[in-house]
Amino acid sequence: MQHIEVYSEPGRFGGWPANHGLWGWGNEIVVGFQSCAFKVIDDGNHAIDKTKPRQNLQGRSLDGGRTWKIEEGPSVQTEGMAVLDSNELSTFDFSGVDVAISFETNKLEKGTMYQYVSSDRCKTWKGPYQIRLFPDRCIEPRIDYIIEGKQSITGFFTAHKDNGEEGNIFCAKYWDGSWNFFSWLDSEHAGFVIMPSTLRMGAHGYLTSARWQREGKWGLSTFLSPDEGKTWKLGSSVYEGEGLSNPPSLFRLQDGRLCVTYGMRTLPYGIFARLSDDGGLSWNDERILRSDGGHWDLGYTRSYQVPNGDIVTIYYFCHDKKTERTIEATIWRP
Repeated sequence: MQHIEVYSEPGRFGGWPANHGLWGWGNEIVVGFQSCAFKVIDDGNHAIDKTKPRQNLQGRSLDGGRTWKIEEGPSVQTEGMAVLDSNELSTFDFSGVDVAISFETNKLEKGTMYQYVSSDRCKTWKGPYQIRLFPDRCIEPRIDYIIEGKQSITGFFTAHKDNGEEGNIFCAKYWDGSWNFFSWLDSEHAGFVIMPSTLRMGAHGYLTSARWQREGKWGLSTFLSPDEGKTWKLGSSVYEGEGLSNPPSLFRLQDGRLCVTYGMRTLPYGIFARLSDDGGLSWNDERILRSDGGHWDLGYTRSYQVPNGDIVTIYYFCHDKKTERTIEATIWRP
């Protein structure tokens, strides 16, 4: 295995690739992340100075994840621009080979989120387009979508529950020039089920992996829909344990197997993976990609397989709780 620094800056906290997306075109990879002011925190929160602004950035590799260049992310590129109506997306061809889509929470207005689009492999972004899906429910979108056609997208997002707490996953669909709520993956429950990572399964199915936490336990489980997202049932358990939780990154290997990568926020702190030979019905033994983390504040993986078969797993990492968080990549073979 090879561990590579994607982003490391004095005084900065690089975090949460799972929240900001990964797109790949052969050996060209783009991953989004957030850069915050670093501040040592001893109360169990992230080591950031919340009084200072955050910046959304993206890293680009042209050689399968071995070297990286840092660029401005969607919201930075479009900062100060007018918010656009989602109807203006009706002329955009989402099926283009170089298209990328990003989403972001709208902190100013509940029930809405922002969408950004790129037609040139994330070199330039257009937006933000305001998307309304609920009257007043807070939406926390992760970058998890499947392009179905020129003007057809299925997206999977997280919204707060009726009591205002996080959260539940829902499926939304874009067609005829607008986004529409479609279904909930899970009913109201104690704790949360959040941060989906989804694959299409056959002509009409979806398999979603999700992060959950309740009653002092956390885990990763799958949900399966056989009917284009209309109905869902609980699938297999990928991982279950105690402590702090971390989201999954689910993807399909070139040989047809499925893989989930995730961070571990209990000892040993690190980055892990599990593979499935049967379409996600069961998962093989856990694989340790690295277990040298110095604190729980790490993970939020995104993973992608390049043409030569290597997997590039990207995450934020903590070598010591008193030092800056970095964005790093592990290149490994399944």
